[in-house]
This record gives sequence, C-alpha cells and structure tokens, in this order.
Amino acid sequence: MPLLLLGVVALLSAAALPRPAVGERGRAVYLARCADCHGRSFEGVEEAPALTGARFEAKWRGQTARLYEKIRRSMPQDDPGSLSEADAEDLVALVSAANHGRLATAGAGN
Repeated sequence: MPLLLLGVVALLSAAALPRPAVGERGRAVYLARCADCHGRSFEGVEEAPALTGARFEAKWRGQTARLYEKIRRSMPQDDPGSLSEADAEDLVALVSAANHGRLATAGAGN
C-alpha cells in the first residue's frame, strides 16, 4: 500500500509541473516578450513587478484564470493583447512552475 501511495503522490506532483514542451515554449515566449521588463529570472525590472516570491504568490495564488486574462489582455505593455491564447497559457504554466506550482493552490481570501 505505501508503494501505491508513493506512486499517486509522484503522479500528482508531476501534474503540477508543465510538460517539457510547454515549459520550453513558455520560456521562449517569456524571453522574447516579457524578460525585458520582468527580468530573465522573473525578478522584475524597474516598474515591472517580480513574477516570483511571496508578494506575487499572495496576489495570484488560486487566481491562474485571472492571471491568464491579465497576460492575454494587457501584456506585453508595449503591445497589449498581442499574445496568442496558447502563448498566454504557456506563460501561466511557466510562471506557475517558477513559483513551484503554488499558484494553482487556493490561498486565504481567494
């Protein structure tokens, strides 16, 4: 029974991470369209906020659909609405993975 439980935990953990192709596509879009403002490592640059860390997580935990809409409609700031639906989905998956999958978990107040 413990072996079965470990298998289930491994499957659930793997499901929280983006598939490699999605991660690669998201990273390519991120580097081309987002990194100038948000930094190559999601750290934020000047006015653009960091896309990882406690503050970002507190705002977006349990809000991935809202994050998708924000990205899709208003990013990048110099060309809002220009990202495809697939690009926005890949970016949400990438940012969620950068936050160790914690964005998909509903937090207090969400």
